[in-house]
Amino acid sequence: MTINVLSYISLLIYLSLVLLPLGISMGINLPNRPWLDELSSSLAMIGFNIVLIEFWLSGRVKLLSKVLGIDWVLQVHQLFARTALVFLLVHPFIYTLPSQPVWMMGASHQNFLGLTLTSGLTGMLSLFALIFLIGLALTRKSSEISYEAWRLSHMFLALIIAIVGFFHTIDAGRYAQEGWMRSYWMLMLGLALLSLAWTYIIKPLIQNKNACEVISIKQASMGIWELVLKQPIAKNMGFLAGQFAWLKIGRSSPLPENPFSIASCSNKNSSDISFLIKDVGDFTHQISQLQVGQKVFIDGPYGNFGVEAFSAKNDQLIMIAGGVGIAPMISILSQMERDQDANLMNKKILLIYGNRVAEQAVNFKDMVKLESFKHLEVIQLVSEPTSDWQGLTGVLDTTILEKILRSHQINVKTAQFLICGPAEMIDSVETSLDQFGAPLANVASEKFQYDFGKRNPKNKRSVISAILGSATLLAAAIYAALH
Repeated sequence: MTINVLSYISLLIYLSLVLLPLGISMGINLPNRPWLDELSSSLAMIGFNIVLIEFWLSGRVKLLSKVLGIDWVLQVHQLFARTALVFLLVHPFIYTLPSQPVWMMGASHQNFLGLTLTSGLTGMLSLFALIFLIGLALTRKSSEISYEAWRLSHMFLALIIAIVGFFHTIDAGRYAQEGWMRSYWMLMLGLALLSLAWTYIIKPLIQNKNACEVISIKQASMGIWELVLKQPIAKNMGFLAGQFAWLKIGRSSPLPENPFSIASCSNKNSSDISFLIKDVGDFTHQISQLQVGQKVFIDGPYGNFGVEAFSAKNDQLIMIAGGVGIAPMISILSQMERDQDANLMNKKILLIYGNRVAEQAVNFKDMVKLESFKHLEVIQLVSEPTSDWQGLTGVLDTTILEKILRSHQINVKTAQFLICGPAEMIDSVETSLDQFGAPLANVASEKFQYDFGKRNPKNKRSVISAILGSATLLAAAIYAALH
């Protein structure tokens, strides 16, 4: 089964899970209300259910990220959060029934809404918290807030939305007064809180007993450091090439921690694991200050970037890396070299490696035995060359990329492409490959920040899928309201 087919099947499963409370409500026999009031309740149930499922789509569930890829998980997380916000914003404005008189306090029924001062306040608080949470997420890149501060605020706001939203649902929701529905919301809240507890309490306690040790820290190039850790033998983390892990320095407390791509391959004879990390300040600067023997805690592995490289389906593999995005490419090549699969070692591999200046390029020849590959070519590109630079110059735009692919006789319609680097570079390369006629299914990339306003083919597919999925949810809500 291809990853694209699996992604669409997974999206259908996700939509089915989101619609579960709607299905439960349709099995509850209550007196009829105006259909707009029923639609409002349906939108609210769907929206709040999305919010609670979001806790498990934060990218910290290893199985999901390994099977579906971190891109699928995070894009569903981010895009359907917008759907939840729209549904929850709309639902209070389409009620037609009046609120209950003060002397008639109780649950919602066919003639009145079950809205009290408490339920009104909890509803507004959870809604404002959701607006603030999504607003911070959308503006994080342009704002000056640190990654660690943003994660902390994201966690607390999500906690407020889940708990306060639950009490609003139980207090004001008509169907939530019924046993099965109340039990469902209690279960979903419990699972959401469990995911937070696992990530921020239980896992750090487990990690505290399994610290890794720094055995090497050296500068691999200008601003990029190679960190080598020795894992405890009893807790040797098995990983696949191209995956990433979260690192904590000195202590296993929940924060701060950052994700980094692994730059080595697993080896049954060694527990060492390597990372290439760019010093951009804050947490990453602490990496460059590490000393041999210090403790570092690992949570991983996550993701499935590069699994396509090990397929025999494509006879040409094009790896495009920018800056520290070379790390997973080194990991993939290292695993190929380790396995010595004849099909892979004979495959035509073209590695295009771009940097701003030549001094930023990592000398990965010391990390991978390039001579082991029969048909591997490396093309280096710098955008700000010195007078003695002899390689290609410029940014990897459509013109230069087309020139490289043509000169190396790459069949863009059948080749497999792997892209890793700055988000802007990935967007640009994906757009160029689409213009060249490369099938979207043959283009794999991994990034943690998404600007869905960029009109590249992958963004279009993701946004269209989210719109169709949201339309399906809306259609289900309308159907439930009418029936």
